[in-house]
This record gives sequence, structure tokens and C-alpha cells, in this order.
Amino acid sequence: MKLFRKLISLDEALKAVLAYAKPAETEEIGFDDALNRVLAEDVCSPADSPPFDRAAMDGYAIRAEDSFGASPNNPVLLKLIKSQSEKGKESRVEEVEIGDGECFSIQTGMALPKGSNAVVMLEYTKERGSELEIFKPVTPGKNVSFKGEDVKKGEVVLKEGKRLRAHDVGMLASLFKRSVKVYKRAKFGIMSTGDELLNPEEAEPYEGEKRIADVNSYVLAGLTEAIASSYRIGIVRDNYDKIKTAISESLAGDSDCHCDGLLISGGSSVGKRDFIADAVEDLGELVFQGVGIRPGEPTGFGIVNGKPVFILPGYPVAAISAFELLVRPFLYAVHGVREERRGFFAIARKKIPSAVGRTDFVRVRLVCKENENEYFVEPIRVSGSGILSSMTKSDGFVVIEENKEGVEAEEKVEVDVWE
Repeated sequence: MKLFRKLISLDEALKAVLAYAKPAETEEIGFDDALNRVLAEDVCSPADSPPFDRAAMDGYAIRAEDSFGASPNNPVLLKLIKSQSEKGKESRVEEVEIGDGECFSIQTGMALPKGSNAVVMLEYTKERGSELEIFKPVTPGKNVSFKGEDVKKGEVVLKEGKRLRAHDVGMLASLFKRSVKVYKRAKFGIMSTGDELLNPEEAEPYEGEKRIADVNSYVLAGLTEAIASSYRIGIVRDNYDKIKTAISESLAGDSDCHCDGLLISGGSSVGKRDFIADAVEDLGELVFQGVGIRPGEPTGFGIVNGKPVFILPGYPVAAISAFELLVRPFLYAVHGVREERRGFFAIARKKIPSAVGRTDFVRVRLVCKENENEYFVEPIRVSGSGILSSMTKSDGFVVIEENKEGVEAEEKVEVDVWE
């Protein structure tokens, strides 16, 4: 098979891919291992957070009414409570009750003493022996974080399907949620093919070298790791039997890597040394080969041993394009991700051409509009599918649908921002 049997649309390809997305099993893990994992349950707060009214600033707890009228030229004088307990130690805040004309030294995060309703900042005070001068009035509730202000008891704070980021792990810690139920991370093997490839960790380039570094396995592994586990299989040369064996062994249940799926880059087109689609078809089912996207037209997909095999182009940008448009949605579906990619609308600075009948993956740069909270977007000028710098210079990408003849200047477009 050396011709694309049928060039299908991105929508058709995506529908076909998602039909094979089997939901992952779940597992219970410690919250401190939950970064980038996807929740398989709603997390509800067992209590109010904070659990009590507390100081939001360093200063002095007071009755706000006692500070009214205070100014630098006419400070208010309050009695500073420094009462001693029976053992001679300074009173703890829970043992203190603020009365008329009294105050108590307090630090950020400490519970507010009974009778107080505000905190005056340290900067607007001065101690004079057993008394405190206040130079600025405060209103009730000033510099106070109230009970339940952050989270109410019973509130759903993290929803099932959310990919946990650093601040989400912090929320779990604040709730003393020591373990969470998450979706197990599928393990995807990453394979690069091609006689022209060198291992950048081992080979030393020299002048006149006619081979290039294996880039794709590192890029695809990095993209995969944001949601699933990756296993870099390495480089497989352009030999049909070796490629077929590598695919078969990677997906075998008793193999060392025991992958749940494969991402194979290179050898995806219809040249004499492009063997991937034929190997997949011989080992299982080739669902499609050839998608109407640019870059990334040679992208294919198949099933071997009941496991997904993505056939991706050899050029790095084309491989990334196929990943973002097909592999990422598949991984999201498998791992139960319910959230959307981070994107926003920006104004096209110039016309972005596109041909009807294909979906274009356009790398773009964002430019802030002067004196306004608005962005312009412009395509990266050098945009060949082998120009990796077009990715590093870009802030994200715009997808131009197949039935649209480009984007006009001043038109609003949705931009997907790189994570």
C-alpha cells in the first residue's frame, strides 16, 4: 500500500480515534503524588476554610469602633493586653477577650480574639509601654479573613475530570485530603523511525554529517507526560521486519515496556521506505491513513492487539500538529479530562490564508495592543513543517477549519496557548 486510500477530514479522523478511547481504570493515591493526575471523584470540603476568623495582616486585633477618628495628628490610644497566665506565660489568643479600648498583638493567620472585629496594620501603630497609638481608623472586618471565606463546608472545590495543578494539590493539603481517587495513567510508547536519525544523547555531530537528531521522541514524550505516562522506545531503522517486530513487542502483554498504545513518528507517508501503515495493517487494523490537515497530512491510526497506534509524520511540526489535533483529545478522553484547553480570542493583525478542504494548524505570536487590554495575533513567517523554531517562537496556534478560506485582517480568532 503506497497511496493514501482516502484522505479523510479532521472531524472524521477525530470521530474514528475517539471511538477507540476506552476509559482508564481508577486508583487511590496520596495527594502529594497527584500533580498532573486527573480526578476520578468530586472533592468536597469537610469543613469551613479558614475554620475560624483570622488575621489577614500583622498588627493588632481591636474593636473597629475604638479606632474611629484616629489620625497621624490625633492618634487613638488603646490598652495593650499582655496578661499573664498562672504559669507566667503570655496569654494565648484563644484565652483573650477584647473589651472597650483594648487591643492585642496578632500575626497573619492567627485566630481573632473574642470581642475584636478588625485588625489595624502594624505600620499605622506605635507601642508606648502598656498602650498603643493608632494613626489610622479601620472599619469592621478590615484585614480579617472570615470563617468559610475561602471554602464552605460541603462545597465541591475540585471536580471530577480536573487535571490537578500545583495550586490544586495545595487545596488538597489545606483540606487534609490525604488521598484522592484518580484515573490511572496509560503508558504510551514513543518510537521514532528513520535511517537518518541520530540519538542526541549519544552521537556527536560532525561537519558533513548527513543525518539529523531524533527530535520527535523527546517532543512527543514531553507532550504525553502532561496527561499520560511515556516510554521512549528509541530509534527503529527503516526496515519493515524490524519495524513490525518493534510494534508487536511493544504492545505485547509480556514485554518489558508493556505499552497501552504507541506514538510512532516517521515512515507515515507513501514513499518506498515508509513502512508503518503496512506494518500496522499486517499486525491488526489500519483505521485510516491520511488526514486533511496541514501540516500533518500523512497522519494515520490503527489498532494492534486491541491497542491504539498513532502514525505521525516525521517532520517535528507536523508531528506536533497531529498530536494537538488528534492525540491530545484521545488522551483526554481516556483519562476522563473534562476541562478545556486554555485559549482566548485575539484580533488577526493580517490576513491568514488557508485553502478550503483542509484544516490548517497555524503557529502564531501574540502581540499586546498598546494602551488596551487586547491582543493581536500574527502567524509565524517561517512555517514549514520541518522548521522547529516556528514552534519555539510561537505562543500558541490557531486552527482554521476546512470550510473556511483563511482569516481576514481584523477578524477575531480563537488562540490555543501552549501549556
